[in-house]
Amino acid sequence: MPYKSDVCGLYKIVNEVTKQCYVGQSRRVRKRLREHFRLLKLGKHTNRHLQIAYDQYGASVFRGEIEVECESLEELSRLECAFERGAVWFDDAGVMLISQRKHTSEARERIKLGRRAATFDYRSAAYRETLSKAQMARFHSDPKFVAKLRFILENPEMSYAERARRLGSDTSSVRRLALKYHHLKGAL
Repeated sequence: MPYKSDVCGLYKIVNEVTKQCYVGQSRRVRKRLREHFRLLKLGKHTNRHLQIAYDQYGASVFRGEIEVECESLEELSRLECAFERGAVWFDDAGVMLISQRKHTSEARERIKLGRRAATFDYRSAAYRETLSKAQMARFHSDPKFVAKLRFILENPEMSYAERARRLGSDTSSVRRLALKYHHLKGAL
């Protein structure tokens, strides 16, 4: 088994040029690092910032390394919680530091009150309408979307399936766009 001697712990992927790093945890660190680099090479990594940096600087400036080996998953979870609280971090040289700082009781109370005071309702109809308008404005300013929509609306003699094949899309999307924007025919 290639990962028989794999370790549990924290790892980091470091950009040697910018000195920025991506930190993660795994029960099988070596296998997880290989998976990260495989996805980066394919251009399919889920972390957009890491993928952009990898594409920009190239594979040669990135290295993955095991930062901390843990004996158990409980120890790994405690260390991860410390990172999330900001009690542990990496300095510019890549050394892990542990903070002894804690919020005062007054600061904790101010934070608690600030969170309670946030009254903005993200589920309100007005907020949803604002988001919808912003998204529609973004779609309508995209030349690819407008060209696709124009093709759909200006070829009603073609079936939805035929228009979808020409556009490389699915039939239901073409039908939905045709029905939703039929009032814009000739205005695009």
